[in-house]
Amino acid sequence: MLRFKKIAGDILGFVLLLLFKKKGLKKFDKYVLSIYFHNPSSILFKGIIGFLRANNFHFISENEMYKIVVGEQNVHERKVFISFDDAWKGNLKLIPVIEKYQIPISIFTPVKPVVLGNYWWEYVPYLINKYPEITCVEDLKKMRNAERMEYVRQVMAELELNRSSVNRKELEYLHNHPLVTIGSHTYHHPISIKCTDEELAFEYSESKKILESWLNTKINSFAYPNGDYDERDFEFLRKNGYKMAFTTNPNLTQENMGAYEIARVSINTMGGKYENISRMLGLWHQYIQPLQLILKSDKKTLVVQIIDQYS
Repeated sequence: MLRFKKIAGDILGFVLLLLFKKKGLKKFDKYVLSIYFHNPSSILFKGIIGFLRANNFHFISENEMYKIVVGEQNVHERKVFISFDDAWKGNLKLIPVIEKYQIPISIFTPVKPVVLGNYWWEYVPYLINKYPEITCVEDLKKMRNAERMEYVRQVMAELELNRSSVNRKELEYLHNHPLVTIGSHTYHHPISIKCTDEELAFEYSESKKILESWLNTKINSFAYPNGDYDERDFEFLRKNGYKMAFTTNPNLTQENMGAYEIARVSINTMGGKYENISRMLGLWHQYIQPLQLILKSDKKTLVVQIIDQYS
C-alpha cells in the first residue's frame, strides 16, 4: 500500500511539474525556499539537491536566513535554506553529499533522544498493543503532556530499541562540521500546546542550556516540535535568548513573517522525488491537497448516508 501511494504521488508530482514548474519557480525570485527533512534516504536527498542545483538555487546558512528574515539582506537570486528535525542517526549518511555541494544545513535537536537513543513516538506501536484506549500516535498528541509521558515511560522501561538518534559524540561531530549548525528542538520533543507553563519553561531553557554546555557554543535557533505553538512559546523564546524559530507552515510567501514564525516546507520521507519537488514549489498544496480534502469530505458524507440508511 505504501509503495503504491509513493508511486501514485510521484506520478502526480511529475505531471504537476510538467504543467506548472515555471509558475512554481517564479515566486523564488522574491522569496527564500525553506525546506526541512527528517530522516530521508540518500537517494531522495540527492534527488532534491540535484533539482535545486539544476534550477540555480544558492544554498544559504542559518545566519544568512536570519539576515533575510529581519530585513538586513534582500533576495536577489534564488536561495534555499535546508534544515533537519530531530537529529536522526541516518542524517550522518548525508554528510558526503553536503560536503560535495557545500550545502550549509541546520539540525534541530531534542536533548532526551540523544541521551536515551530513541524518540517517544517510536514506542507507539507497543502502546497500541498494550492499551486499548490508544489507537494511533494522534491519540498521544492530544493528551496532556504529563499523561503522554507517563504512557511512554512505562513502555520504555520494558523495551529496548535500536538507537535511531545520534549520540552525543556524533552530535559533537556534526557541530564541529563547518557546514552544520545545531539548533534546539526542546528537551523531550513534547506537543507544546499540551504542556503546562512550568513544563514548557523547562523545555525551552533546559534544551538550550544543555546543548550549549555539550557543544561549547551559543544556540540561536529553534524549531517547534510537531509545528505546534502559541503566544507562550514566543515568551519563552525571548526569555531564553533565541534569535529565530521555524514552523511547519508551508506558506513561504506569507507576509509579515516574524523571526519566530519562519515558514518551512516539509519533505515527505516516504514520498518520491517528484512529489516532494512539487511540494517544495507549492504546487501540491495548490492543486492536490484541495482535491484530497474534497475526496475525504465526500467519503465521510457517504459513510454518514449509509449509517442513516440503516439506522
